This record gives sequence, C-alpha cells and structure tokens, in this order.
Amino acid sequence: MKFRALAAVAAASAMTVTLSVAPAHATKDRQPAPSITNVKTLAQGFGGPLKVAFGPEGSILVAEAFAGKVTSVSPTGAKTTLVNAPGKEIVGVSHARGTTYYFENAGATGEEPPSGATPALLKSIDKKGKTRTIADLLEFEKTHDPDARTVYGVRDASASCLAQAPEMRSMGELYSHPFSSLPARNGVYVGDAGANTILNVNNQGKVSLVKVLPAEPVAITEAVREAAGEMGITVPDCMLGLTYWAQPVPTDITVKGNWMYYTVLPGVPGESLSRGKVYKMNLLTKKTQTVATGLSAPTGIALDKRGNVYVAELFGGGVAKIVNGHGVTVLPAMMASDVEIRNNKLIASTEALTPSGKLVTATLK
Repeated sequence: MKFRALAAVAAASAMTVTLSVAPAHATKDRQPAPSITNVKTLAQGFGGPLKVAFGPEGSILVAEAFAGKVTSVSPTGAKTTLVNAPGKEIVGVSHARGTTYYFENAGATGEEPPSGATPALLKSIDKKGKTRTIADLLEFEKTHDPDARTVYGVRDASASCLAQAPEMRSMGELYSHPFSSLPARNGVYVGDAGANTILNVNNQGKVSLVKVLPAEPVAITEAVREAAGEMGITVPDCMLGLTYWAQPVPTDITVKGNWMYYTVLPGVPGESLSRGKVYKMNLLTKKTQTVATGLSAPTGIALDKRGNVYVAELFGGGVAKIVNGHGVTVLPAMMASDVEIRNNKLIASTEALTPSGKLVTATLK
C-alpha cells in the first residue's frame, strides 16, 4: 500500500475524479484574513491546470496535465498553445530569463507505475521557441534511487499482525514523477513527487540531489482506517495506534534568500485528512524547519514580498495564508492546485480536477 496521494491526483482523469470533495478542512473555523482583493477569473476551460507560472510580457503559463499542454494566457485572457503533447502529462511549468521549463511525463492511467517506471523529461523552450530536452529524471532515479532503503508504512508491527495486511509496508520504489520546477542559478530545482526528492538540474543536464525527504509519521486512528477502507484497504485491529510512515510527496517549491520552502502531501489514505505540511530548508546548512501543518493536500506555494507564505490546498478551502503555523483561507476556491505571486499580483489555478479548470488572478493588499 503505497498511498501515493499525488500520483493518484496527477494521474486521475478529469472526467472520472469525484467532484464532491468538500472544502471544509482548510480554515478550521478561523476567520479569513482580508488581504486579497480584485479576484477575477481570467480564463477557464483548462484540462487539469495543476501548475501555473508568470510568463514573458505579462502572460501567464498554465500546465494542463490532462490535456498534455502548456498554454500561454495573455493579460486579456487570450490563449496560445505553446506545447501540445496528447497522451502525455504536462506539469511543473516555470519561467525565468526568457526560458520556459516544464515536465513531460507518461500519460495518465490511474495506475501505479511499473517497476522501472517511465521517462520523466525536463524540457525547455527558449526565446526563439526552440524546444529541447534537458534531462530525463528517470535516469537519475535508476542510478541512485535515493529512498530505496526507506521503509514506508507500518514499521513496528509484529510478523503475525503484518501478515494480515502485508500491503501496509513497502520499500521506496523505483519511480520518478517530477511535478514542480523552479528556475535557479545555472539550472532548475525539481520537486520529484515519485522519488520523494528535491533535485537540481544544471543547464548542461546534470542532475544532483538536494534533499531526500524523510517519511512522514501518521498515527493510525479510526479515521485513517476508515479512509483506507474507502480505498478498499483493510487495516487490522492490531495496527490501530501504530505509526504509518507515509511517503513524503513533494508538491511545490520556492526560494527566498537562502531558504527553500516546499509543500509535502503525505501519501496517506484519504488526501482530505489534513496531513499536509510546509517546510523550509536552509540551502547552505540543510537545516529544515516546519512552517505549517494541518493542510489539506497542499500542492502549490508562494511567498509575497514581505515573506508571507501562501499555499494552494487542493482539497481544502482554496488559497490559504499561513498564520501561526496554520492555513487561513484568503481566496476561497474549489480544488486550488497552484499559486504564484509577483509583486502584489497573485495567480492561482482552481477547479483543477474538473473538466473545466480556471485561472484566477487577484491583488494582494
């Protein structure tokens, strides 16, 4: 039982996702902070807009995972297709210094990856519109497989207990599923949601490891068992009260100064159990701190010029601002999958798992 929540999200068909997920977990009865105004839907009709980015000349770039596209949206809402790869999953769009980056992964099937997985390509488009493949992240995973020795699931169950549900323990699998990108000096930072790692790819295509994310501890409660049951997984009585070490799926990254901020969506049964977190890591010392907990499937992160942290909660109340270590919804929306901020402008993708996702813009006070 891998409980790879993000893989299920990113591989799901827009037409088969259940749309009854209630955004009730995000605010936990906190009052929204009045920090966002001028909220508008700039464009809609996107096929799985899981990632967005500020593009050149005032445009906004949208990675349409289910449609296999990168779409450029003008300030007036006009759409231009930059990448068209039917049958592929296109995610992780970003832009800097005239170059657009994105990932081309295998198409969505809704199934776990086979052993050895499939190509996971980091590509770029330069100022002249020329596309090149920078690296195949799967090759790094095949060579190094950084979490191969990590035991996921229940580590301390007795042999007789584990025999009742052997799927409740597994080792890190060989799998690369890059999901988020962030242009950096001489390259790109990559959040690999399949390998549970943060990587760096330089301009020559050399891949290096930045961090292997540690497994996330989750207490096996009745709520967890119920959520597992909804997925067709039976959790025996002997595992109640034990710790399930969930896969630490990285969903987005950003950098401010020497600090890298990233969101983690633990692969536990039931993505709406509010187990998501935000961390920050010092790029020089690798010291890591917890910024926020209790988030409902955080899949996007951005910082404003004051250093305030905002997250998109896919199964929460929308876009939330982190206040005292918790998310407070400031832009209510259904299935908010990403958020980006430049100066006082905020952009977000919403209704991302419906047949017609939206691109929303807003102004920060």
